[in-house]
Amino acid sequence: MALLDLSLVTRCFTTLLGDRLPLYRDWPAATTLLASAGAPDLVGAPYALSFYLYHVREDAHTKSQDWGANDPVPQRLKPMGLTLYYVLSPRSNITDPHQRALADQLMLGLAIKTMHDVPFIDDTTTIDTPGGPELLMPLGMRGLGNRLRATLQPTPVSDAVQYWQAGTNSLRAAAYYEVGATLLQPDEPQSRSGRVLMVNVNTVVRGRPRIEATANTIEFTPPGALDPHRITCTPAQVPYDDLLQVQGHDFKGERTDLLIDHRDFAKPLAVDDPWALATDGHTLSVKVQRAIGTQPLLPGVYGAVVQVTTRVTLRDGTQRDFDAVSNESAFAIAPSILSTSRAGALVTVKVDGFEPHLLAAVDLLVFAGTTRLARASGAVPGPGQFVTPTSAALKTTIQFAFPASAVPGSVLPLRLVVRNAESTPWWESVP
Repeated sequence: MALLDLSLVTRCFTTLLGDRLPLYRDWPAATTLLASAGAPDLVGAPYALSFYLYHVREDAHTKSQDWGANDPVPQRLKPMGLTLYYVLSPRSNITDPHQRALADQLMLGLAIKTMHDVPFIDDTTTIDTPGGPELLMPLGMRGLGNRLRATLQPTPVSDAVQYWQAGTNSLRAAAYYEVGATLLQPDEPQSRSGRVLMVNVNTVVRGRPRIEATANTIEFTPPGALDPHRITCTPAQVPYDDLLQVQGHDFKGERTDLLIDHRDFAKPLAVDDPWALATDGHTLSVKVQRAIGTQPLLPGVYGAVVQVTTRVTLRDGTQRDFDAVSNESAFAIAPSILSTSRAGALVTVKVDGFEPHLLAAVDLLVFAGTTRLARASGAVPGPGQFVTPTSAALKTTIQFAFPASAVPGSVLPLRLVVRNAESTPWWESVP
């Protein structure tokens, strides 16, 4: 468990409370709940909850751990254990004091019930929403082994009174929670201790795999040129069915896997047989496919990780596999333009491996020369616009019209940017 942003911990619980309370049958119909990380005396709405971080202390069991690192400041190389203390307080601002108190007590009861019913929060914890179950943990905490557990503290009434006298003008109903063993992310070690050889210790005579770069080669013929041009892209910007190269060292073992990571994936995925993985120990190559198993891969920016498995024979004659994982290096799966066709001023672009109409506006950009085309909502684009047809025959196409400023007969580069990945070079003549 390691993180640097403590607000991600708070966000887990405000999301839990904000999404769960309105689903109780006791909740007033058509009433919105504000679940805030703000201080109790700064939060206010007809139905509002404050889940406020008011104290942090270092956890004793990690503070006294053995650092075991050859470094002038060894504690920076180990996670720092923190215990976080929160006050959960309802903060209705309904004008009538009687109704305000009843609203506060309803929210507090439902909130305590919610916290009790979720014993811990990890990567797989979901919360029911009107749109169906959703993962509770923010994206920045997933995949790091984070596991949060909130415990209701038996705070004496005298302590609670003192807190509210110091923090606000009047006493408020509240519950106090402890979130234990939140670990702050350590620094990466800059040195490695020597190899130890002794009975019952298995050693592997190789370093950890390390990626230095990703690369690929693209070939195109610019307008007016006779011979094709070849350029090497680093980081790689590789279209489907082309070769992706991962360059580095220590890629050779009894088994070598290439793991592909993306924010859409619950965990990195190992490429399968159609990717035709090959490696000589320093360069790993794969043929990029449109999917890994049943998981489609849309154009976009991904992370590549090399995992090397080494098999060691133990003293009793049995064998054991040890996995070593490299650093992560970025590469892009570039959208491909397969062909274009024209009908008057309308240009139809056929793309490979994705359906443009399924992409959000921010995930699909189209440029004619240096001019960005606007996405139109109608069936036919106007000058300087493009559309993404939804019919079965055209669902893998983009249709556009050149901007009015384009000079007829000129040749402009046509560029598609899909989820931050740009298409390979393509030119189109202005009609």
